[in-house]
Amino acid sequence: MDGKSKILAAARKVISQHGANRATVRAIAEEAGMSTGAIYHYYKNKDDIFYDLLDDSLSDSTRIAKGMLNQDLAMDIVIKEISRKTEERFKKDTENRLQYHFAHEILLGNKELQHKFTQKYNEWNGRIEEILIHLYGLKENPLNKALSSWLLGAVDGVILQNLLEVNEASEEDMIEIFELLLEKGLPQFIRILNESK
Repeated sequence: MDGKSKILAAARKVISQHGANRATVRAIAEEAGMSTGAIYHYYKNKDDIFYDLLDDSLSDSTRIAKGMLNQDLAMDIVIKEISRKTEERFKKDTENRLQYHFAHEILLGNKELQHKFTQKYNEWNGRIEEILIHLYGLKENPLNKALSSWLLGAVDGVILQNLLEVNEASEEDMIEIFELLLEKGLPQFIRILNESK
């Protein structure tokens, strides 16, 4: 395992045990079996470690889009993969907590982090748009970015509900509705969207 991988694995463990606010570079270094100086060789601060951990874990839409463009996969296979990755995402407690830790930091005025997240959300939205074009035949439309943002926001919103423990629906029911949306709802909606422009 290379240095960055060791650091990210250690950060995941420390965050899951102590939370993002109490996870220190020293604790991450100790968990990784490294010195703090070695950590700073790879990362300039704790937020950079957290960002890499989040980025690596939550970039499934990018990987799915790239895989789809490299292969001609059937719609049902892609829908199952998207559904499986979304279900996995619901279970990524550490990364999900990190996302909202970063949201809090951005709301407090961290402009550097906001810039990184703007770039990351633009990338995620772009990949979702590619999936919609390839999978459902979405045509060029000024509303495409809004549609991608709504879909990404819906997943983020469910994750926030789960973190706050306010979602009374079971995870199985949430995934069943998500699959129904992917299989039946989006094709119908995109047909209407394509005809409206």
